[in-house]
Amino acid sequence: MLRRGPARTGRNELGSGTAIGVAIIFPMLMLLIVCLQMLSEAARIEQGVQAAANRAARAASLCCYHTGGSDGAEEVARASLSAAEASNAFNQVHCNNDFVGSSEVVFIDVNGDHVPNDPDASGNYRAVPPGGTVHVFVTCRIPPQILGGYGIPGLDADRTAEGVATVDPYRYRLGA
Repeated sequence: MLRRGPARTGRNELGSGTAIGVAIIFPMLMLLIVCLQMLSEAARIEQGVQAAANRAARAASLCCYHTGGSDGAEEVARASLSAAEASNAFNQVHCNNDFVGSSEVVFIDVNGDHVPNDPDASGNYRAVPPGGTVHVFVTCRIPPQILGGYGIPGLDADRTAEGVATVDPYRYRLGA
């Protein structure tokens, strides 16, 4: 009497379940990797723009007596943003808009009132409010190719940061 064993499958059929599983999971894994890359690029860009806004606000709060003019705090903030733009280019944070031109510098005094950056009726610029705050708003329009370049509809490619610094009330003291 002949004894028969269990039916044998062909050699090529042993790994077919694994290949099908990989074929199903691979596109989802690639989509996850692309999403993580886009999120990390967006976070890196936001950090660069926020650092530039903070540095510009700090420079404007420490530098000058007047808000506007060629030697005013607003110009110092814009010069700081210009230097930050070069630093951001080195760190591969590229903006499609004018980084310095799209910024806004706002001075708020201790009472919470806005201090204008333009000259008054007599042509003099106003003083930077001691104890007040300097707010620098910076917007960076990020090229879509940096965020993956996949043209996802509704992808917010504008990053806006606000840097705030308090104006030192004792910065105008003469040396002892």
